[in-house]
Amino acid sequence: MKALQPNTTSNILSIAIAIMLTLSAGCQSARHKAEKAPPPADVTPGSTFTVIKDFLIPDGDTGVYFQDTQLYPEGGIQPDDPFCEFTSATAGGEIIRGVFTVSNVEYEEAGVGPGGIDVSVTEIHLQGAASGKSYRLNCMLPLLSHGARFVTPVEIQSAVGGYLNLKDAP
Repeated sequence: MKALQPNTTSNILSIAIAIMLTLSAGCQSARHKAEKAPPPADVTPGSTFTVIKDFLIPDGDTGVYFQDTQLYPEGGIQPDDPFCEFTSATAGGEIIRGVFTVSNVEYEEAGVGPGGIDVSVTEIHLQGAASGKSYRLNCMLPLLSHGARFVTPVEIQSAVGGYLNLKDAP
């Protein structure tokens, strides 16, 4: 077996290190992109949610969950898909109907969802048109499911669509 020349060994080692650094930088870059949420696709103040199918917040609960146009109790949702939690400041046993106007929207990139899962949260503050009561619709996307980003209005509608209809303000 012929011995490698010092220059050849050095060149091979340099090439191997360069390839490893390039691959490592690519992984870090992709991971960094997945961790940073893009700017949210806004649901703007003045937008409305109209109840198209009345629903009940059960006694003892402060809210209900929506996913894939279905209503779920806590724990019934699939944690890898977008979902929304409709909450009331009052005790459970309330039938939800009517029109709700978006008064404010907040975004939390590092929230905690049901079962302690890491989520990005679009917190939509609602005002009942007839009652004036305050409600909240927290729409979440698990951070590990599709990368860290906020739910879009289309994803919100796909979660609540069997019960609420979103009309985004211009």
